Amino acid sequence: MLYKYTCKGMGLNCPYMVTGVTEEEVTQKALEHVLENHTKDFNSITTPEEIQRMEQALARSTRVVVG
Repeated sequence: MLYKYTCKGMGLNCPYMVTGVTEEEVTQKALEHVLENHTKDFNSITTPEEIQRMEQALARSTRVVVG
């Protein structure tokens, strides 16, 4: 399978897109991007609990593009 995440899918005005063969791979890459580029767009992403909630939100925004 091929998975895809886009920042636009999270409602962000950002052209970032990542694809990968596992949801976990895509979620991790998306999390790295969000932490580097979008912390100002969210209230707080500093504690382990907040990072876990963000990972869950990113996973929900990840889509299967090829099955």
